[in-house]
Amino acid sequence: MFDEKEFLNLGLDHFRRKEYDQAIVTLTRLIELSPKCSEAYYCCGNACEMLGQLSQAIECYSSVLEFSPTESVAFYNRGCVYMKQGEMQKAINEFTQAIQLKPDYSEAWYNRGMASFTLGNIDDAFDDYNQAIVHNAHDADAYVARGLAHIAQKNIDAAIDDYNRAIEYAPNHLKAHGNRGNALELKKQYEEAVREYNIVIGLNADDYRAYLNRGYVDFVTEHYEQALADYSKAIELNPANVKAFCCRGNVYTKLNKHQLALKDFERAIELAPQNSEAFINRGQAKLAMGDPDGALDDFNEAIKITPSNTKAWYNRGVTHAKLGKLVQALDDYSEVLKHVSDDAQAYCYRGVVHTRMGNMDEAIKDYNRSIEIAPEYAIAWYNRGLVFRFQGNYQEAVDNFTRTVQLSPNYIPAYQNRAVTYNMLGQKDLAESDLVIIDELENGKSVTQPVLT
Repeated sequence: MFDEKEFLNLGLDHFRRKEYDQAIVTLTRLIELSPKCSEAYYCCGNACEMLGQLSQAIECYSSVLEFSPTESVAFYNRGCVYMKQGEMQKAINEFTQAIQLKPDYSEAWYNRGMASFTLGNIDDAFDDYNQAIVHNAHDADAYVARGLAHIAQKNIDAAIDDYNRAIEYAPNHLKAHGNRGNALELKKQYEEAVREYNIVIGLNADDYRAYLNRGYVDFVTEHYEQALADYSKAIELNPANVKAFCCRGNVYTKLNKHQLALKDFERAIELAPQNSEAFINRGQAKLAMGDPDGALDDFNEAIKITPSNTKAWYNRGVTHAKLGKLVQALDDYSEVLKHVSDDAQAYCYRGVVHTRMGNMDEAIKDYNRSIEIAPEYAIAWYNRGLVFRFQGNYQEAVDNFTRTVQLSPNYIPAYQNRAVTYNMLGQKDLAESDLVIIDELENGKSVTQPVLT
């Protein structure tokens, strides 16, 4: 005699033991004998998902809706499969149907938010995460997701609050700790960020992303040997990770180990031939090794792959300038500014090219804009001082060199040029004072300048 419950339990047992093929065979037979057993369709669909048979999974959930069109779970499950297929709008439609049938369906709100976030609809995602939390105030995943939405909206403190709440409800939540570390990084609270990455590694020593993140903090805090160890560990755990090779290569470049850097960048390019960042990094290594022509080839390739990558244009500008191709360098920096109109560095470097070309008024305009965007960008003040002196505006030159050393007290060229300019103004005592400071700096003493108010 046919026993529907016995067949269903047998299929569920196969599923629990991860015997997905056997589960599908058993549940398919049950469906033949009992074509309106929704549990059989759900379990069969889940098994198909585990095997990557996503179209078959959708057929299972769709079958439920044929005889039970108000099953919110069927819409929800089908939406989850569409997400796995990368069909986010279809997923959103399914989750919306589930929510209409069951307004307190927190998982449907959460997943609809995830799909919207993937499509870049941050406000819609934010609203859905809020609803997910309204209907399940202890859902750690929803807080983590909303935290990412806050980050996208540049509200870092609110993101940290959400990660804190997630950890309160799920103390060992890897993503919550990892993301809290990322947020603390953005606030330059590096010790606290490392503490979070250490927690992640303590919970899961095989989490390569935690080593990548910790390696980045090591890098920006100039602990290069520690950064090497972390990036090497990330590569050991995930040998196909392009970012890890690029990051480790950047550390080698900082340590002047250019051959090792080149090897890492070349491995990154082997793994991802269409990764423009890998070409940029390799180009920078070649430039550091005294091969500007080779660097130019790499920056050209990066631009070909990703024409909107301003980093590639910027580096190509630097290379063209090194090669004396000033018109091309000017065009490269101008291209950067087409994409990012408030890039202080690009204005400053374009000003340098204008200076070398004798376009002093244009150079001043670029330095003015650079300083307007980033008032504490010392090199822009210094470069503007050089142009003012060239134009005979000696007092303005002195003022700019003074501002430079207030922002960067140990920058010897600024003192040297201020001393020269003081001499031009006949202020010999002030020039002598700068020469004394230069001597102190060259003998390893630091100089502290008062900050302008």
